[in-house]
Amino acid sequence: MNEPSNSYSRPPGLRIGLLSLLILLIWCGLIWVNCAPKPKILPQDRTPENVLRCVQKNGIEFTSQAGLIDLQLKGKEAKFSGEVEIFYQAPDSFAFYPRSLLGADIFKAVGADDTLTIYFPRQNQFFSGKISDLENTRLWSWSIPFPVLMKLILGKEGLMEPEVRYVGKTDKYFVYRYEDVKWVEEYYVDAGRCRLVKTSLTPKSGGESYQVEYKSYTKHESNEVPKIVRISSSDRETAMIKYKERKFNLSIPAAKLELQIPADSKRVDLKSRESE
Repeated sequence: MNEPSNSYSRPPGLRIGLLSLLILLIWCGLIWVNCAPKPKILPQDRTPENVLRCVQKNGIEFTSQAGLIDLQLKGKEAKFSGEVEIFYQAPDSFAFYPRSLLGADIFKAVGADDTLTIYFPRQNQFFSGKISDLENTRLWSWSIPFPVLMKLILGKEGLMEPEVRYVGKTDKYFVYRYEDVKWVEEYYVDAGRCRLVKTSLTPKSGGESYQVEYKSYTKHESNEVPKIVRISSSDRETAMIKYKERKFNLSIPAAKLELQIPADSKRVDLKSRESE
């Protein structure tokens, strides 16, 4: 008569289940290793010069751009939230067409260089003049200058300029600086991934400074572009730009950069804030 065994034998179904679970865990681990972000520059090669060349190569040089963005502006005096179609043609022509439930009936805007024309279909009125004139009225209720917002929407950072220079590093980032006649811009770059992750903009004349964060990068051919850009001012105003569609270097129809203003539309001369 055989003695009863004290060892526990797992049922075949349980053994198969545990084996399948082990294989699944190994498979998931391999996927994570293969799909995890890989550095573009090895640690020993991360010199300021190499990282700058890499991040500039990773950027997109464009002469035209079209896209659909979800734009949110939050200021002390006004808010805006909605989808906006944007068009840009080098060197300086651009157009904005906000969307609403009833279509682009909030306003339409086109500009070139430092001038801007805005048409308000509901009121059948239009403004035409310099961007600086617009910024000095209550129609532009945010402290962030329109050209700065436009540059950030398009992704025309000074980091691509030949005059940019390395100024130091933090625990995580290499820091580069670019200056023009109005602004000092500092760029914080993830040295391993060659990604611009944030920017600070400080006006030389004093006033509001701005912090810009870039998130959710997506591939565009061999380049990477952020899908989310968040701007915050030292005065606690914010802007959030989320790209739903974005195309570069395409043919922009001339009609997209022109406004057809009805002959009976009334021109409005906006009063400055100081005269109100």
